This record gives sequence, C-alpha cells and structure tokens, in this order.
Amino acid sequence: MTSTSHKIKAFTITEMMVVIVISAVVVGLAFTILGIVQNNMRSIENNYEYQAQIQSLEVALTIDFNKYPTAQWNPRENELLLSSPIQEKVYKFSTDSIINDLDVFIVKTKHTTFYFEGEEVKSGSVDGIKFTFDNTTDLHRIFIYKHNDPTIHF
Repeated sequence: MTSTSHKIKAFTITEMMVVIVISAVVVGLAFTILGIVQNNMRSIENNYEYQAQIQSLEVALTIDFNKYPTAQWNPRENELLLSSPIQEKVYKFSTDSIINDLDVFIVKTKHTTFYFEGEEVKSGSVDGIKFTFDNTTDLHRIFIYKHNDPTIHF
C-alpha cells in the first residue's frame, strides 16, 4: 500500500501579513490623497463663490450707476447714494461687505477710489469707482463708470 500525501496549496501566514501591510499602506495613502483633494475642492468652491460675488457687485453697480442720474459719495456714513427725481438707492460699504436695499455682497475691498470727471474725489458727486479686493490678485480690479449728463455744469 502506498500512502500518498497531498499538499494543500495555500499561502503562508507571512505572505498574508505582507499583503495586509501593503494593503494598509495603500489605503492610508489613498485617504491622505482624498483629504488633499477635498481641501482643494473646498478652496476652489470658495474662490468661485467669491468671484461670483464680485461679478454680481459689478453688474448691480453698473446697472444702478447708469440708471440713476446722480451719484453722491458720503465718506462719513460710507454710503453711495444713487438718485433720480423719483427714486433713490443706497449702497452701504463696510469692511467685509457692500449692502444695498436688495442684496448683500460679501466682498472684502482692499481699496476703493471714487472719481468725478477723471479726478479722484473724497466726497460729493462721483461718476466712477475703482475697487481692488482682498483674496484676489492685484490685477483683479473692477472699474464702474457712467457717462455724465452735460447739464451737470449748468
């Protein structure tokens, strides 16, 4: 009688431990990279939202600046008063937002300059505004202006 022994093909415990360690390292790297990607996505989303706020402010001011014939800057109250004989609109400027009757624009202005007939003014009538913003490059500025009515000189 012959006795034959059959070997069972299987992995050794050492081989299994090596596979588990390598798998743990790969999973750890994957979670680290996932965290980095999520942070980048949040940053991109915040930047997009900030740029959208700046564009909304530019559109609203351009429309209102050209809708109302007179614009007055009051530095004491940090208010821009746009008015016509039958209607007026006020923009209030604060350190982290610009507010009007309908909208709140969450933007941090680094520098705001007011102009009248091409000259910088500190108060009174204005026909142009230049904004530079925090959290953007210095190249990103907006300039809003309107064409003056010739009767302002009479």
